[in-house]
Amino acid sequence: MTVPVGAVVFDLAGVLLDFQGAESVARLSNGRVSATDFSRFWTTPLSDAFYKGTCSADEFAEGAVEAFGLTIDPSAFLQEFRTWLRGPYDGAFELVAAVRKRAVVACLSNTNSLDVSRFRSEFALHHRFDHCFFSNEIRLRKPAPACYSHVLETLGFLTAPEQVVFFDDSADCVQGALGAGMRAYQATSVPTLLDHLGALGILSLESRSPGA
Repeated sequence: MTVPVGAVVFDLAGVLLDFQGAESVARLSNGRVSATDFSRFWTTPLSDAFYKGTCSADEFAEGAVEAFGLTIDPSAFLQEFRTWLRGPYDGAFELVAAVRKRAVVACLSNTNSLDVSRFRSEFALHHRFDHCFFSNEIRLRKPAPACYSHVLETLGFLTAPEQVVFFDDSADCVQGALGAGMRAYQATSVPTLLDHLGALGILSLESRSPGA
């Protein structure tokens, strides 16, 4: 029996939005901070606090400069940090609009107050999605089980999580969603999203071009 899709939930950075954080820190450190080092930093208590909204941007910047061993001051780091999100991938927002004609659409992102300000003022995400779940606002961060439970409950699918499809670039976050009962897939580009959405029957062949 085909399971209906009631909602589609998207991660943002690395799925719909171009993210260049690792490249930025590699450049600032003259190549000393690897992509693995960069990824490991986001599991630290400092990152957890910032992305759950319990520490300030200034506190985060001071800790990040120290953790990465950078020679710039925290204010300069914050200026650079604001450039990490480069905007939507080609066709990303058109894809969301196409999916929205067929299901509830939401975004679930581990994010912070600086990025959320841009999400609202520059990208108008609150108009593009039916629900926006930002970790610093809900005080829950992927891949914690409570984070997915909160999303499912808010969307009205707590007792039918299999009707929710989730996309993320992080394998850990995908596993977290699978553990919550969602149908979850790793995706790092619009073409990958289109392939999954087409296979799931959410988008028809005629609507699978990014400009549809």
